[in-house]
Amino acid sequence: MSSPADPADHTARPRALAVVTFFPWPLDHGDALRRFMVLEGLAATTDLTAVCVRRPDTTDAQVAELRDRLPGVHVLALAPWQRDLGTPAARLGRIVRGLSRATPPWVFRQWSPELDAALAEAGSGHDLAVLVGEPGGLAAGRVHATRVIWDKSNVLTATDLDALSTVSSPIGKLRALTALPLHWAFERRVLRSVDEVVVTSAEERERLRRFFGDRPAAVLPSAVDAPPPAPGTDPAGRVLLWMSTLSYTPNWDGLQRFLRAAGPELERGGWTLRVVGAGGSAAQAEELAGHPAVDYRGFVPELADACAGVAAGVVPVWAGAGVKLKTLTLMALGVPLVATPVALEGIPHEAAAAVVRTPEDFAGALAGLTPQDLATAAARGRTVVEQQFSRAGFLRGVAELVEGTRA
Repeated sequence: MSSPADPADHTARPRALAVVTFFPWPLDHGDALRRFMVLEGLAATTDLTAVCVRRPDTTDAQVAELRDRLPGVHVLALAPWQRDLGTPAARLGRIVRGLSRATPPWVFRQWSPELDAALAEAGSGHDLAVLVGEPGGLAAGRVHATRVIWDKSNVLTATDLDALSTVSSPIGKLRALTALPLHWAFERRVLRSVDEVVVTSAEERERLRRFFGDRPAAVLPSAVDAPPPAPGTDPAGRVLLWMSTLSYTPNWDGLQRFLRAAGPELERGGWTLRVVGAGGSAAQAEELAGHPAVDYRGFVPELADACAGVAAGVVPVWAGAGVKLKTLTLMALGVPLVATPVALEGIPHEAAAAVVRTPEDFAGALAGLTPQDLATAAARGRTVVEQQFSRAGFLRGVAELVEGTRA
């Protein structure tokens, strides 16, 4: 892990401020991983103050762990606005606050009423400020720095428009339609207040240009650690692995489309689909339990444990943008993939065992892959992660952002 220079040398380094509205520890979520790695990279190259909003379940011990892992960084840990995000009152509060501020209500799931005071405490005169994640844009216009960068995982306006044509569920389409004007207003407002934008793929940079015009924008793909291959994978087995956040509409919609189109044929072929991921509701768990071929695990603390007996991973998504951490995570674990082009955005397609375009294509692609094909694809995917999406490469990318040389 990179460490900042000796504190005695800090006066020679740029002063930086990072605003992180999803607490970056523990690393049990894709959002946490990217946010922590941004902080890690900034800590290695700047004199850093990190203003971090706790998650509702963040403990004091986890705050202490973050500080231990970022020596020399001044970490301000703010209390979240809402401790229980799921109650009707909490949802209504977010809707009222969001509509009154022309801001997507979901952004206030990651907001603190202490934010303005913390930014004032952090002071002015920073050489660089980085707003990490879409909700970090709430701090735009309130930070004082020579350069202000917004690190975005998703051009929300483009994703909503895409969802209107690609998401199959009427509820999903309605959500995209109602969110679209607020996402456009929010992104437009924040982009006017920042100097530069960071996105995760060249495709996302083009979407940003298409909807919001030319502006300084750099590509910094997400990255993962490459642990040893998960033990117990079995290219000759009959278990498939789906892994993602169930609460994100494109993920859930893609899983439902996959099960409707390919489920019966996979069941006849003796396949089991193991579903792993956080954020599942009781209704989703009940629906998945109704599929005989589904083994629903929900959140698992160690993803490698969920790979026992797995022959391949499936990533059936047709909406969403940027480099997908779920795709990289499966590749890093040594799980060969059958995935859509959307799932492989920003990732060489040859990293997958097969690339499919429709839900109906999955079963046929799986039937055409031999155990040797899958084993070869697993090794190929890990090599791509190690060479193009490593932690070391990501940290170099952050250093280039600080220097202003990242393109």
